[in-house]
Amino acid sequence: MRAPHFSAELDRLGEPDPVPFRRDPPRIVSSSPITLRWHGEADPDADRAWLVQDLISETGKGLMPGQWGCGKTFTAIDLSASVMTGQPFAGRRVVRQGGVLFVASEGAFEIPIRLRGLVQGKLGSDPDEHLPFAWIDDCPRLLSTEAVTQLVAVAKAAAEHLRQVFDLPLALIIVDTVAAAAGFGDENSAAEAQRVMNAMEALSRQTGAFVLGVDHFGKTTETGTRGSSAKEAAADAVLAVLANRDEGGAISNTRMAIRKVRGARCGYEIPFDLEVVTVGENYDREPITTCVVNWQTDRTSAAAVTAGKERWPTSSKVFRQAVLTSLADHGIRAWPFGNEAAEVRAVPLHAVRTAFFAIYPADGDDEAKRAEAKRKAFKRAVETCLGRSLIGSVALNGVDHLWLIEAAE
Repeated sequence: MRAPHFSAELDRLGEPDPVPFRRDPPRIVSSSPITLRWHGEADPDADRAWLVQDLISETGKGLMPGQWGCGKTFTAIDLSASVMTGQPFAGRRVVRQGGVLFVASEGAFEIPIRLRGLVQGKLGSDPDEHLPFAWIDDCPRLLSTEAVTQLVAVAKAAAEHLRQVFDLPLALIIVDTVAAAAGFGDENSAAEAQRVMNAMEALSRQTGAFVLGVDHFGKTTETGTRGSSAKEAAADAVLAVLANRDEGGAISNTRMAIRKVRGARCGYEIPFDLEVVTVGENYDREPITTCVVNWQTDRTSAAAVTAGKERWPTSSKVFRQAVLTSLADHGIRAWPFGNEAAEVRAVPLHAVRTAFFAIYPADGDDEAKRAEAKRKAFKRAVETCLGRSLIGSVALNGVDHLWLIEAAE
């Protein structure tokens, strides 16, 4: 059986006639710009080039989606600080130090305050020392044909200043937010989403910097980045900023979920805290505050695994056992975020329901009342666990499936 990613190419080129093996196979000479490569030849792309080791490639495009108010822009600025200084980001080594261009389509007025917080609360550098950081408070509509040309011109001007003043390359371009910069006619249109991602790819290719789009999540975290799934499918990295939020709006359990990284491990989380820092006073002598990101240990550690298990409320532990039991009996491999994203082990919803009914104790005068109590308890458990990001949900071949989102994944 022919490998799927070769099928289209062979269909276009036609099946070649068998030829004897040669130690140095000749290249096909044609007017086409496509280069034919052979296994065994020197590959200039054999060693992956990283901006941040195993998280963000040196060039390409990515997304940092998140729920509102959970710190996604603070996280993007923290990434900027690491790239500018060469300090680790989320415990990962910065491979390419450089300057940053921030395209602030939303909230540009907050950038000076957040940079002051970064300098005073995290970097500890001289407040009068300039950072290799530039921003613009407007962005041409990414869906327009002129957008890439205009942004490349701005980026090249920034790159020249970075080279002359700081002796650094332009390494990172952040677009905050993609929704505001894109100017979507229909945010759910796969065609429009793909055009925006193509524009980000072209901007990266012409500047040599990685382009990261800060974006919004949908109404629930299970749906992923808001709008068409084509955005995450086209991204080279998807680093989602998540948190639990109570009814009053207070957040907890802030973390960055590594949903997708081309060429590296994904499907795990790195927790962080948002520390409030005071950067000055206003005219009424009231403190001006902002936040900085402080990263915690990777949740693949044993202590973090224990903490992750404690995320489960007591009322949901029977449900968790039902999921584990049904996964052992009926689990399948699945890729809910696309073939190049993280692999999970999913199980049909009806199998979990059957396992839950078998172990959940229910009172009732007759079988019908006990069955009704179990149905209500199962529904509550599913809703609670989805709301707490303890499980994920996806439809596979028309059947709803669940998987566990464990802290140690």
